[in-house]
Amino acid sequence: MEINSRRGWLGMGAVLLFGLARAVVANEPQYRWRQTDSSLALADGERIVWQLNFKKEEGKPYFHPLTLNKDTTLTALRPQDHPWHRGLWWSWKFINGVNYWEENRKTGLCDGRTELVSVKAEPASDYAARVEMQLSYHVPGKAPLLTERRLLEMSAPDAQGDYAIDWTSVFTAGPEDLKLDRTPPKNMAGGYAGLSCRLSAACKGWTFTDSAGRHGATNIYGQTAQWVNVSRGGGLAIFDHPDNLRHPTPWYPNDSMPFFSPALLFREPYLLPAGKTITLRYRVWVHSSAPDSKGLEKAWQAFAGKQGPG
Repeated sequence: MEINSRRGWLGMGAVLLFGLARAVVANEPQYRWRQTDSSLALADGERIVWQLNFKKEEGKPYFHPLTLNKDTTLTALRPQDHPWHRGLWWSWKFINGVNYWEENRKTGLCDGRTELVSVKAEPASDYAARVEMQLSYHVPGKAPLLTERRLLEMSAPDAQGDYAIDWTSVFTAGPEDLKLDRTPPKNMAGGYAGLSCRLSAACKGWTFTDSAGRHGATNIYGQTAQWVNVSRGGGLAIFDHPDNLRHPTPWYPNDSMPFFSPALLFREPYLLPAGKTITLRYRVWVHSSAPDSKGLEKAWQAFAGKQGPG
């Protein structure tokens, strides 16, 4: 009986260990690529970790969804209040007085067109990815006023599921001088243009913080900072590279939508002479934990030390 009892306990232990092992395996990420002619997505099982959408008919490419672990979608796509908001995306506001931001609610088109000319997507076996794009900016039926070479580099998720998107845009003016402009800021409105993130309703009530130690959208609005983070525990941060025009950039945060943007045109327009180029670089960091200001500063320093596109 003693021998049988021990065998019983040993057998039960093996079953428990086997069940634990299966549970651990079940909780491990099951990454795989999903790719079409107009999108590239990293999936973890049935969950989309991030998806880049580049349908030529839509013009402006965008990331949606961006997700945080298994339970939070960070981005919103075409919300009713601002249907031209597209998750994480880029849009100029005015180029030589023509609006490239707001879309006509009936046609879905802007007065100024952002045209996607070409895309080259390269997903890697380690679940990092690199995407190169060519874009042009013009009014309908006219030659481009501005062209853009865009490089997007998505890191492989780390052990916590955190990942980064490095965004590099090289803009070159065409044959005429360009005035890149915005709606003048007033009463927590206006001032926005460029890289922008429309957050989902799940992010309402989350806290905005910046590299200068300010908290809350009202205190950050129009102020300059190296980075802004929005989180409740996990969250999303945008880093401004030190080589950027007007670094440290002013910021446009709005906690009622919520929305935020490194708004380099906030204080004044920028005049880009004919044939001249500007390069703008940002890092978007999706993080599952709640880093303090020192942790965010360390993460920004790592990005700041990166010399040119990888």
